[in-house]
Amino acid sequence: MLKASGPPCGAIARASWGAVQRRLAPRPFAMDGQPLSQFIILAQSQQGKACQALVRDALECSGVFVFGELLDCPSVQALEDTEEGKKLVELLRMFSYGTYPDYKARAHELPPLSPMQRRKLQLLTIVSLATKDKLIKFSDLQVALDVMGARELEDLIIDAVYQNLIVGKMDQENRCLEVESCACRDCREEDIDFIIDTLTTWHESADNMVTSLGGMVQYANDSAEKDRVAREELDKLIQSTRDSLKKEGDGGIKSGDGGCTRMQTDDADEESKRAKSTRARWMMSSAGGA
Repeated sequence: MLKASGPPCGAIARASWGAVQRRLAPRPFAMDGQPLSQFIILAQSQQGKACQALVRDALECSGVFVFGELLDCPSVQALEDTEEGKKLVELLRMFSYGTYPDYKARAHELPPLSPMQRRKLQLLTIVSLATKDKLIKFSDLQVALDVMGARELEDLIIDAVYQNLIVGKMDQENRCLEVESCACRDCREEDIDFIIDTLTTWHESADNMVTSLGGMVQYANDSAEKDRVAREELDKLIQSTRDSLKKEGDGGIKSGDGGCTRMQTDDADEESKRAKSTRARWMMSSAGGA
């Protein structure tokens, strides 16, 4: 739900910040259709002025934010036969698909808004902006909602969250609304082609992503298999080298003289020592005879 990044400076007094945080507690994100269903059932049996009163009640009801099914009711469509009823149906269309700036542009053609209706259309305007941009500046919201004070704007945003219309957070430092998700509004027939194109593009993008991920998985598997084969070949080469060195060592021992491991240099040293000893004895005996 809405997350506040810190106590707002000047816009909301510190004394009321705790109350604001309590209002921002997480709630289930869902658009309740029960209140609208009640109006649709009643509209089946209402005509004329009674049906007009029913439409006004639906526009005033705090829990109703989608009006497409009510707009499609034959008894509501029949209201366009009178001038007053036609204006009311156009107002219902405005709540179904339009925004507060749209109403202001056609205010001379439509019935005036009650305070409750004005606030609801402002909330629906926030939803419409949230569907187009996930980072909405407070200044843009103030223009679209026709509010001047920061306190009034923040109250509208908090109310939109409390009514489960948007999920996001207010960034007081950068003065913007960061939107994570939002509720859906009624869909016009002319919007269906755009929605189909958008979903088709998304589907193609998802398919391309799956194909790309499949290629990456296959490359990883092939690389792992190559590494396994290379390691096995290396292990075989190491074992072969060990066996070869072991055989050469065993063969050298078996081919020696009687198993003697004396080296030729050791024999030469002993012969040199014996020669020196014999020469020394000869010299000593010669000296004694003289």
